[in-house]
Amino acid sequence: MIYSSEADIVPFMKGLLRSLQPYAQTYEVNLSFSSDIKKQRFLYQPSLLSQSLIHLICNMINLVPPKSKINVRLLLSPDNQELQVEIENTRINLIWVQEVTAQTSYSFTGYPLPHGTLYRLILPNQNQTSGPDQTGESTTSPNNLPQFYREIQKRLNSHFSQTEKLIATLEENRPQEAAFMQKINVLITVNLDDENFDSNALCTAMSMSRTQLFRRMKSLIRQAPATYIKSIRLQKAKEMLETTDWTVSEVAYKTGFQTVSHFTKIFKKQYGVLPSVLQRTNKSATNE
Repeated sequence: MIYSSEADIVPFMKGLLRSLQPYAQTYEVNLSFSSDIKKQRFLYQPSLLSQSLIHLICNMINLVPPKSKINVRLLLSPDNQELQVEIENTRINLIWVQEVTAQTSYSFTGYPLPHGTLYRLILPNQNQTSGPDQTGESTTSPNNLPQFYREIQKRLNSHFSQTEKLIATLEENRPQEAAFMQKINVLITVNLDDENFDSNALCTAMSMSRTQLFRRMKSLIRQAPATYIKSIRLQKAKEMLETTDWTVSEVAYKTGFQTVSHFTKIFKKQYGVLPSVLQRTNKSATNE
């Protein structure tokens, strides 16, 4: 059964968009979020809403050309009776591409633009309890927030397993490149806890110059070696937090980060939440 929750939808939307940033960056797409609403308690279904938005936005990211922009806007109708979510892309009109809105539980209306597409979702405000500009403290317990992020992450699993998808695709058409990326992944994983294993060390291990490695990886995954190493470290750290009882400090050092503060900073930038939020036991509040 899908349950509705009454909570502030603005941080929910912000967190969801932050979680999608790494995926957009992989495809060189500028993903942004804007809202004139500072705060809005709203009755909605986090699971279905996150599923629909993630599918639609990721489909757009897959289809638009590099350097495109996707802006997500949250709007409130003048009578406070409806919330509108607008997703607009530039550079290509996707209105006739049915895959964009496939597998979405909510119904989006598409509008062609001169150089892009606009998709709009209207959510009726079934149980409004506070205005958009209310500045008082939310009555939602902070302990309820992680369930939203856990649901978001579950929906993102299929989109953030790009390493596995890439290798599977390469194995079919370019087995030599698949073997190359597999070797890269093994080297990074084996040296995961070595804070000194950087792009220079990877070049040495691969017997390639910096220029050669950069060009080859950039052509395959659109990421520089240093960026890719960091993304693997963060991905492994997220897996450790979700599947082990290690503290945030232990995970930070096991994935090659010099300090917990640095790890926490870039982890939050990558996934939109503190490492302790994803921790299986959620007992390391002191490590935030």
